[in-house]
Amino acid sequence: MLARFKLSTRILLLGITFVACFSLIFTYLYPKIKQTMIDAKYVKTRHVVETAWGLLDYYAKQVKANAMPLEQARRQSIEAIRNLRYEGDDYFWINDMEPRMIMHPFKSELDGKPLSDNKDPNGKRLFVAMVEMVRSNGAGFVDYYWPKPGHTQPVPKISYVKGFPEWGWIIGSGIYLDDVLKEANRIFYIILTVVCIVAVGGFSLAYLMARSISRPIDHIIGELNSGADQVASASLQISSASQQLAEGASEQAASIEETSASIEEMSSITRQNAENAAQADQLMTRVQLIVAQALETMGRLTESMGDISRASDETQKIIKGIDEIAFQTNLLALNAAVEAARAGEAGAGFAIVAEEVRNLAMRSAEAAKNTTSLIDGTAKTIKGGSELVQRSSDEFSEVASSVSKVGQLVAEITGASREQAQGIEQISTAVNEVDKVVQQNAANAEECASGSEEMNSQAIQMKQFVEDLTALVKGGGANGVGKKPVENFKIASVSASGKGLSRKKAASPGAKGKEKGGVTYSKGQEPPALVIPLDVDGMRTF
Repeated sequence: MLARFKLSTRILLLGITFVACFSLIFTYLYPKIKQTMIDAKYVKTRHVVETAWGLLDYYAKQVKANAMPLEQARRQSIEAIRNLRYEGDDYFWINDMEPRMIMHPFKSELDGKPLSDNKDPNGKRLFVAMVEMVRSNGAGFVDYYWPKPGHTQPVPKISYVKGFPEWGWIIGSGIYLDDVLKEANRIFYIILTVVCIVAVGGFSLAYLMARSISRPIDHIIGELNSGADQVASASLQISSASQQLAEGASEQAASIEETSASIEEMSSITRQNAENAAQADQLMTRVQLIVAQALETMGRLTESMGDISRASDETQKIIKGIDEIAFQTNLLALNAAVEAARAGEAGAGFAIVAEEVRNLAMRSAEAAKNTTSLIDGTAKTIKGGSELVQRSSDEFSEVASSVSKVGQLVAEITGASREQAQGIEQISTAVNEVDKVVQQNAANAEECASGSEEMNSQAIQMKQFVEDLTALVKGGGANGVGKKPVENFKIASVSASGKGLSRKKAASPGAKGKEKGGVTYSKGQEPPALVIPLDVDGMRTF
C-alpha cells in the first residue's frame, strides 16, 4: 500500500506515526502520573504528621521521667507545633476527642472552642469525622473543604489525623488538592509543549531528510557513471605501472641479496674483532696485576734505600767519634813523650811506647778520614739511588694509572664490539625479511597487473549497472528495468594473502546466471534493484 506514496511522503508519515505514538503514550500515562502525585502528597502528609506526633511523644516521655510537669509539657509541645511549617504555609493543628480545638496556628479564634458543629460547605462535620477516624483506626485520612491560610474561600482538602491517647489529643495536617492539580496541570502543559516541539522538529527533520536524499541520488548516479570511465582508464595505467613495479622489485631483490652477503661478511669480521678485543681485555687484566706487583716491589725498594741512607748517617757519626778519639789519643801520646823526655833515661822505654801510641793514633785518624770519604761517597750514591727509585716508583704509578685506563677502554671496546656484532646480526635478519617482502611484492605486482585487466572488463559491467540504477530511479526503458532481479554476481577480488586473484568472469560461454540487457550476472552479485529497493514510479514522483 505504501508503494504508491513517494519517498518524502513515507518519511513524513513516519514522523506523524512517531508523534501520534508519543501522544497516545502521554494520554495513557498522564492520569497515572496525576494519581502518583496525589499519592505522594498523601504519603508526605502522613510522614510529617507522624513527625509532629513524635514531638508530642517526646514531651510525654519527659513527663513520665519527671523531667517536667504535665501542664508545662503540654504548653511547650503546643508552642513547638504551632511554629512548625513545611512547604511554605502548610501547618499542624491539635484538637481533642470532644472535639475541641486545642491549637490552630492561623485561626486562633477557634482555640478552646467546641468543634462538633463545624461543617464544610457540603455540610460535613469534619472534626467529628476526624474523631471517628481516630477512634476506629487510630489514624487516617479525612477529606473536606477548608480555606487556605489568608483566604476565606474553602477549597478541597485532605488531612491526615493521628490520635495521641495519653493526652486525648488529635494532631493533624492536610494538603490542598488544588495545589496538586495545579502541579499536575503544569507538568501536562510542559509535556504538551515538548510534544509540540518534537512534532514540529520531527516534521522539519523528515522534510529535510527527504530533500537531502532525493538530490544526492542524481548526483551519485552521475558520479558512478564518471567513476566507471575513470576506473576503465585507471586499470590500464595500473597494469602498466604494476609491470614496471614488478621489474623494479626484481632488481631490488637482487640488490638486497648482495647487501645481505656483504652484511654477512661484515658480521663475521665484527665477531672476530669482538673476540680479539676480549683477548686484549684478558691481557690487560694480567698486565694490571703485574704492574701492581711491580709497584709493590718498588715501594719495598724505596723503603730499603731509605734504611741504607739512615744507616750511612749513623756510620758517619761513629767514624766522627773515632776520629775525635784518635785526636785525643795523639795529644795524650805527645804529652807522654814530653813527660818521658823529662824523665831522661828512666822514661826512655815509656817514650817509645808513647811514640807507638801516637803512630797508632795517627793511623787511626788517617783510616777514619779515609772511611769518612768513602761513606760520604756512598751516602751520595745512595741518595741518588733513592731519588731514582722514587722517580721510578712515581713513573710506575703513572704506568699503572695508564694501564687501568687502557683496561677500561679495552673493556668498553669489547662491549661495543659485542653490541655491534649483535646489531649487525639483527640487520642481517631484517635484510632477509625485507628480501622476502620484496619478492612477495614482486609477485603481488604481477598479480595486480593481471587484476587490472580484469578490472577493465568489470568497469564495462559497472556502467551497465549504472544504467540499470538510472532506470530504477528515473524510469524509462533501460536494460534490466521491469524484469525479474538477477542473482549473485561477484566482482573480481584479490585474496588477502596476496598470492593470487580470485575472479569469476561474466559473459563467458556456458557460464551460469541470467542475462539482463546484455550483461551476465553470476553467483555472488546483488543487482541494483535489490541494492535500492524502491519502485520506479515512486522514485519518479518523488
